[in-house]
Amino acid sequence: MAFSALAWTAALALPAVFAQERESDRSRSPKIAPRMQPDSHNTTHWPTRPLPWGEINFIHTTDTHGWLEGHENEVNYGADWGDFVSFVTHMRDKADQQNVDLLVVDTGDIVTGNGLSDVSTPKGQLSNPIFRYLDYDLLTIGNNDLYEPNDTRQIENDIVSYYEERYLTSNVLVEEDGKNTSIGEKYRYITTKHGLRIMAFGFTLQDFASPPGLYVQGEEEITKEEWFNDAMNKTVDLYLLIGHADIGQSCKIKTKYHGDQNPLICMKDWFRENKPEIPLQILGGHTHVRNFTCYDSGSSGLESGRYSDTVGWLALSGVAPSDTWNGSKTLTDVPMPTRTCTPHSSTSSSTTDKTVRLDRRYLDFNRQTFAYHALGATDPDVPASFDTPTGQYVTNDIEGTRSQYNLTTELGCAPQSYYIASSPYNCPDNIYTLVRSALNATVHGNNSDSARLIIFNTYGIRYDLYQGPFTVGDAFTVSSYADIFYYLADVPYDAAKDLECELNQNKSSKCEKDMPKKDCGSNNVRFSTSRYAGASQQSVLTSRASDSDNLNPGHVTKDDFGDCSASSEDCGDDTLHIPRMENEPHPYYMQVKGNIDENETKTVDVVFTSDIQKKIIEFLGLTDKDPVVKPYMDKSFTTRDFLQVYAKTVWSENPTCEIGP
Repeated sequence: MAFSALAWTAALALPAVFAQERESDRSRSPKIAPRMQPDSHNTTHWPTRPLPWGEINFIHTTDTHGWLEGHENEVNYGADWGDFVSFVTHMRDKADQQNVDLLVVDTGDIVTGNGLSDVSTPKGQLSNPIFRYLDYDLLTIGNNDLYEPNDTRQIENDIVSYYEERYLTSNVLVEEDGKNTSIGEKYRYITTKHGLRIMAFGFTLQDFASPPGLYVQGEEEITKEEWFNDAMNKTVDLYLLIGHADIGQSCKIKTKYHGDQNPLICMKDWFRENKPEIPLQILGGHTHVRNFTCYDSGSSGLESGRYSDTVGWLALSGVAPSDTWNGSKTLTDVPMPTRTCTPHSSTSSSTTDKTVRLDRRYLDFNRQTFAYHALGATDPDVPASFDTPTGQYVTNDIEGTRSQYNLTTELGCAPQSYYIASSPYNCPDNIYTLVRSALNATVHGNNSDSARLIIFNTYGIRYDLYQGPFTVGDAFTVSSYADIFYYLADVPYDAAKDLECELNQNKSSKCEKDMPKKDCGSNNVRFSTSRYAGASQQSVLTSRASDSDNLNPGHVTKDDFGDCSASSEDCGDDTLHIPRMENEPHPYYMQVKGNIDENETKTVDVVFTSDIQKKIIEFLGLTDKDPVVKPYMDKSFTTRDFLQVYAKTVWSENPTCEIGP
């Protein structure tokens, strides 16, 4: 199929000024009040049990990656950032009514993975001012916020300078004028509204491809710092470690890039050894999963998903001091946490004289969930009283920005959903089957008939592609990175055809030919998308009669407090779902053959992106001086564009367009 050159709608020339200054009191009223984004869909299922409330409660987000508009083609996660702003406002009011404390925390990675954050250069010029409408109490930085120095400076200008002492980077240093300086504050000592004394730190993982001039400290260095010793002299009721790191790892780990540890866990271990009498709470991130883990009877950790699909909730009781606490310790009209943590091993210990009672919940990111917990709403239509003026304004701001920068432009209608890890590799609904077709159809040089072998990094695909309208913004979420295609001409095919396997073996990944052959049969699960189908009774369209609850597919979490696939009573998921497995393997690299005859082809153009150029040259037995690497196509065409071109050409004729599972 021949593809004509297109004007890339994603590569817009952005004006110098991206967003006007927001009013500091956040009280500006909107012109209109749409429900979510116009192209989003309401869920048909929401919670049936209230949240537990403790003396201190946490709302937690992490790894939002610019997903401020929500998930347009997924019914479980259709709320936008304005809806979340309204939710937090109501929950703070509820905390005041209960006479308890509530802190709102984010643990990093606010760019890379969505058009709102990535359409600008640097990233975040559009999304950062919208993100900061959420009045966070504490924040820290993630690895994706640190890869590109210009992106990091944008975060410093937009986010760090705005949140000031609330933005914590206890172990991240950047070189400025020959000196290592901290991006944010080292720690924050908080006395809450009701008298709880909290010492908070922010720790980021070491193991990522950090740029020159960036250094991430480990536990041994941190604990020797003067500022840390000063912090240890404070009277504390709770240590709070927020961090962009895996809460389930050990302290010492095998790393790929830098360091030898997970600083968040190493610091937890230091506190449990040196301050065991004081309870400790971790809020983590980076792994993109829902998780809760118990370390010992006085410490635990929570992670809260990714991409604005999850809001984490954590309630703690038994931590309030007797001398300074002026809030409630016993609540009568809401449930209180009753669970306690059991140590993972006999070596875990805590000498605290307090019994910390706690519970967690993972909330689906949709308006019905928010309205249920904020207002007790149980009807399909969210009451108008849910939307606050600031929340409505943020919703409109997101809609206007997406429209202005063509992120809402529909390129076609995806006829089905394609999954990264929920369908076996090489099956029709596996996303790499689609990627293979799209690359073969769109990536070709001046001579579209030439034999070519495209080597593609599968980890450049960051998200599933869902049935329904496919927009420019969707292209950013599925293939976020803008890598240019290069090539080596006239490479002997006998050498080139082994490249993919050699590259995969170098990454300890299976070659494509060795991927297991699995049944491609569908499980026939379908989302209910009808406006009133199921309502709060949680019924859904499905062909599986054995699923008595007829739930939508989604997160089914197993953590240290319960397994949602086995017990709803102990389940941390706020809304129950049918599990969709997300563990199907795929190779690290894939190859796409174009115009190759296995019996006749002698030479091929080897096409690749810049991130693997060095390895391609090495595996072909060449040196940097030997090959002539050239752009394969115009440099304006990148890995962010090939799906856009494919959709506009192949999917543009569908007369109707409905979302699907």
